[in-house]
Amino acid sequence: MGWVRGRRRSVLVLVWGGVLAVIAGAGFGIAAWQGVFAEERGDIAASDVCSNVPDRAKTAEALRSVLPKESTYSFEETLLPRKNDHFTSLCTVYGNDDKALLRLRALPRGGVPWDEWWSHALFGLKRDGLEPYQAGERAWVGSRAVVIGVPCWPAEAPGEAVRDLAVSVRASEPLDTGSGNARRVLLTLATDFARQAHMDARCDLPARLPEG
Repeated sequence: MGWVRGRRRSVLVLVWGGVLAVIAGAGFGIAAWQGVFAEERGDIAASDVCSNVPDRAKTAEALRSVLPKESTYSFEETLLPRKNDHFTSLCTVYGNDDKALLRLRALPRGGVPWDEWWSHALFGLKRDGLEPYQAGERAWVGSRAVVIGVPCWPAEAPGEAVRDLAVSVRASEPLDTGSGNARRVLLTLATDFARQAHMDARCDLPARLPEG
């Protein structure tokens, strides 16, 4: 009988242990769900932002308002001065594990037709969800991307099209649209970046961008 009682006692201990484990697990689950163990959002300081982006404090604030939540953010920039018809200005924002979240690009359109220029500017992104916008030579705006063709310098040969800068801002992932301002923020980022690229490329023609 002693063995039986001892066994029952062990079983009860195991049962109660299991119950406590379930309760503890539920408690941890609720705590995690409530955000106790939620990963904190990393900060973006003005000094973190690419130096080829204007008003870095304004840009940092804009990015904080729409970028997906990540524990860390980092930036990579490229600025190649205008030489003949070549110019490049890039700024990429990365999240955790070097995941690209958003890219700003300014590249020459050259003599590429507009339909081809579109895929060149957004690297294959379709125009679905984007609407025409009055800025530069041509522009389109959406909640994940903005494209602006900024007049830059005349073609060398008479009769050729004006050579523009293909300026784009593209989010690799859906932006934080809880505040409903992703489209407005992207448009501001693209316009400011286009204005800066227009100056950096020493363009000969007016940018035709809205004041900002």
